[in-house]
Amino acid sequence: MKRLKAAAAKAAAGAAAAKDKVRSAKAQLKQARKLLKTEKKAAKQARKKLEAAAAVTPVRAVTSAAVAKPLTAAKHVAAPKPARVAKRAPAPKSARRAARRAPKPPAARSPETMRTASQVAKTVIERLHRPPPVLPPSPVITADPAPPADAVAPEA
Repeated sequence: MKRLKAAAAKAAAGAAAAKDKVRSAKAQLKQARKLLKTEKKAAKQARKKLEAAAAVTPVRAVTSAAVAKPLTAAKHVAAPKPARVAKRAPAPKSARRAARRAPKPPAARSPETMRTASQVAKTVIERLHRPPPVLPPSPVITADPAPPADAVAPEA
């Protein structure tokens, strides 16, 4: 009986150790996915900055020095891969997600259309110092307007 209890305790300890291993492997995998996601986001932002710079910069090409380099300190050791498990077929994507259109990139603003705050203030002050615009005289409306020449007289 004592041997059975000892074997059960040993098996329970082994199961707990296996659970801990699985938990730590899952945590490492989660961390690796998170890092991958942040690196992808940083790369996407860098691409957007490059495209914006290319849109604003006339004729000459943007040099590779203008592009932000990924941080070398961000390199991480890959998490050990768990034993292969048979993968299930991926769930079919919803129709709503497939129907969504890609957002349009914002129109590039030319530097000539942008005015500085001092320029805006200057034009406002000039407008305030100008006399008000002269409006055309208002038309006089008579009580009995003359009918047009081609109008038919009403029958009484």
